[in-house]
Amino acid sequence: MVLALLCVTGICAAKKVKNKEMVVFNHYGTEVQIHLDASKRVKVKKATDDEITKCMTWIESATAQTLKDCQQKKQEQHLCDWAYVKMIDRLSQTALGSTNEAVLLMTNILGRSGYDVRVSRFDNGQLRMFYQTDAFVYSKLFYTIEGKNYVLYGDSVAGSAGRLLDIISYQDRPIDFRQNQTFDAVQLTAPRTLVSRKNPDFAFTVQVNKNLIDYYNDMPAFMYDNNFMTRWTLMANRPLEQHLQQTLVKEMKAKLQGKSQLEQVQQLLWWMQGKVDLEGTVKNADTFLFGYDEDVWGYDRPFYSEETLFYPYCDTEDRSILLSRLVRDVVGLDCVFIYYPGHTAVGVCITDADVKGAYVVKNGRHYVVCDPTYIGSNVGEEMDGMENNEKTVMTLEK
Repeated sequence: MVLALLCVTGICAAKKVKNKEMVVFNHYGTEVQIHLDASKRVKVKKATDDEITKCMTWIESATAQTLKDCQQKKQEQHLCDWAYVKMIDRLSQTALGSTNEAVLLMTNILGRSGYDVRVSRFDNGQLRMFYQTDAFVYSKLFYTIEGKNYVLYGDSVAGSAGRLLDIISYQDRPIDFRQNQTFDAVQLTAPRTLVSRKNPDFAFTVQVNKNLIDYYNDMPAFMYDNNFMTRWTLMANRPLEQHLQQTLVKEMKAKLQGKSQLEQVQQLLWWMQGKVDLEGTVKNADTFLFGYDEDVWGYDRPFYSEETLFYPYCDTEDRSILLSRLVRDVVGLDCVFIYYPGHTAVGVCITDADVKGAYVVKNGRHYVVCDPTYIGSNVGEEMDGMENNEKTVMTLEK
């Protein structure tokens, strides 16, 4: 058992309707209605074995239709594992509040949906859910049982946790954070115009889906295979949301039409570089601002591509993730992710010219270095002091 730091997750605003057998709440922009009659709920105040048993008996008898509704919504909205977990959390808290009964309901529904979830009773009388995942989740309390990691869901809890209780017939499915998620409901953020410092004509006004930004805020930080770099490659491999593909990508392709691969990549690189603002003095910037995660967020927080387009500050891995996504989507070239100790860049496989400069080799192919944090640099230029550093090169999906 390992005790780590707090990682905060958010809960969307929700509401109840007059029909006592229907719970209605907002799930990332979509109104969800689930059958659940909580009028005969069994309260769990002290989390005794008797209270837990009686509450679970009530849940089992009252939620046959609830489970069907949840599984139907999962299919209709194409929810990945984590989006489904968040939906069941919102259902439980809307119906039962922030109570032990809500924890038992959430665990029961997820368990009957096929997920390997457990409950732990803390010495302060609180019940909390733990979910099994093959990922390592940062900043969370977890148990390791028979080689499987069970991670605390939600905020940290005062007091010590007890054993994981065997209260329902559990399944074997772990929560998989590698799945992509899109939302049909689109709530666009305020327009943000981003201008290239080297070429002011290369400017684009972007809007992203706020529902997706909220979802990313609710995701914990994780890695797979005990390799922290898998966080970056998984983020870089996530497709851009549909709105950005239809606007930003389409507009970039139009502006770059007729140019060589090198010219296209160079324009994207300059656009991404922006400026440095470590003091936080720039307001309403029309370009990407560099800032360290520890200064902006207080902890390391890599961004998905949409987040870099939304938030005013981004650092080296955020820029590399977005640049690699744009090069693949706009120019259609293969990319690799380059990690130097404390720094990242992108390698691009340019095929229509012999490009001079720094490069890396992966699987027999040459990838020229493009550094979106080395402000003012050209394709093929490495940041000063990086040329002799050991590099780790990770292949990205097309």
